Amino acid sequence: MAPDHDTRERLLEAGTQLILKQGFNGTGISEVLQLAGVPKGSFYHYFGSKDEFGVALIERTRDGYLAELKPILADRKLTPLARLRRMFEKGREDCACSGPSVECVISKVALETANLSESVHAAVRCCYQQWSALRAQVIREGQAAGEIDRKHDADRLGNVLVMLWEGAGMRMQIERNINALDDFLAF
Repeated sequence: MAPDHDTRERLLEAGTQLILKQGFNGTGISEVLQLAGVPKGSFYHYFGSKDEFGVALIERTRDGYLAELKPILADRKLTPLARLRRMFEKGREDCACSGPSVECVISKVALETANLSESVHAAVRCCYQQWSALRAQVIREGQAAGEIDRKHDADRLGNVLVMLWEGAGMRMQIERNINALDDFLAF
């Protein structure tokens, strides 16, 4: 990894850790710099503002999540419905391994949406739209294969699946166990 890229990555990793602990609004640039072990000028070399930093964090998290999702959803050895189920099972497995307190930067920042700049808010919305669209595509494939009733609007159903999963994730944290994810999968 190039030294330049390494510094940017250290800043993003430090920001991720801090935001998961104390939220986006509760995280200061100086804290990020201290945890990353880089001088202030390094931050402004990569990010023009805290908002730009927030957008970069969200995009980094989104890209990592999509990199995990896409191979599962594109696995043509499985039926469309089995691919959707596998995606959620993988999420459940990850939470079972990490513990019920596992959090996502995007979800954490989304809870602060009302207080965010338009650019950070737009980045969060874009993530959720992309997640919904991926699910909707597989739902359409399931409808074409006769696995999912065609009376359902695929885009709407994809969006509802995202909302239900996010709600189950929040409930998992409230209950401090993964039962909500099991309930989601059973449903």
